[in-house]
Amino acid sequence: MPFFRLLIGKIPAKITRVSTVQEISQAIEHLDVRDQMRLLHDLPAHLKIQPDDVAWLKVAEPAFEFWNNPEDAIYDEL
Repeated sequence: MPFFRLLIGKIPAKITRVSTVQEISQAIEHLDVRDQMRLLHDLPAHLKIQPDDVAWLKVAEPAFEFWNNPEDAIYDEL
């Protein structure tokens, strides 16, 4: 199912067209968790992100784990 059809099919009738980032965000919030997970899996393809690029991002994630600590928590909201 295409990304926007997935979103539009699950949101209240008052939003008939999804065109802004805010509208897309609201539509995603209305999805159940299973559909959100499916969207997360499919999103790179809809954004035309190459699978290799996504894989490199996943490989790099642990390198930033040292920033995840209570001393630096104040910077998490920047």
